[in-house]
Amino acid sequence: MTEEQIAQIEERLHYSFLDKCLLVTAFTHSSYANELKTRDNERMEFLGDAILDMVVSEYLFERFKNCSVGVLSTMRSNIVSAKALRPIVDELDILIFLQVSNGSNIKNVSKKIESNLYEAIVAAIYLDGGFASAKSFILRTLLPLLSSMTSTEQKDGKTLLQEYCSKHKMSVPRYVLAGRIGKDNNPTYKCDLYINDEYVCSGEGTSKKNAEQEAAEKIVTKWRIN
Repeated sequence: MTEEQIAQIEERLHYSFLDKCLLVTAFTHSSYANELKTRDNERMEFLGDAILDMVVSEYLFERFKNCSVGVLSTMRSNIVSAKALRPIVDELDILIFLQVSNGSNIKNVSKKIESNLYEAIVAAIYLDGGFASAKSFILRTLLPLLSSMTSTEQKDGKTLLQEYCSKHKMSVPRYVLAGRIGKDNNPTYKCDLYINDEYVCSGEGTSKKNAEQEAAEKIVTKWRIN
């Protein structure tokens, strides 16, 4: 990668790297790295994914103070999804700088190429300038998406899970009351969730409905359903 290309990327990111090598690594796909026996950006993707989740979680936690965990999880999944991040990367016009193997068609066929690059950039900025710099980049680039989020547009965990199971030819989620503890005026219900007749998790709540919802939300979060 040339100095001119690095300068163009920094201008589009509105961030100047102290360690230019971090930027270069963030833009190095594994196909290119394997050819030249150099470091790729996959470890940065891993770190950037966690930082992105943290920043978005904090933003939603502070903005939507009355939303349940399930709704917040759904909102976060929608924001950090490959589908949502793709137009952000396109708007920055930086995918052209991603170093890939000669003759590779990865930019055209991969559904996560943009989101992976975005996560790698987040990690590179974090490693170069700290959490505050990474957070600033995330909030600035995702501002239109974050601002458009409203809690009323989000489906609850049970609805999302049922739609997911239907789409993927799985059985309708089955909720089984597994127990009830506590005083009569303040009980806690436990509910087991089964999919395809297999136990997947349990949920607890102050009512059977709340216990079912918690169980569904656990799977929605685990499977990143959105």
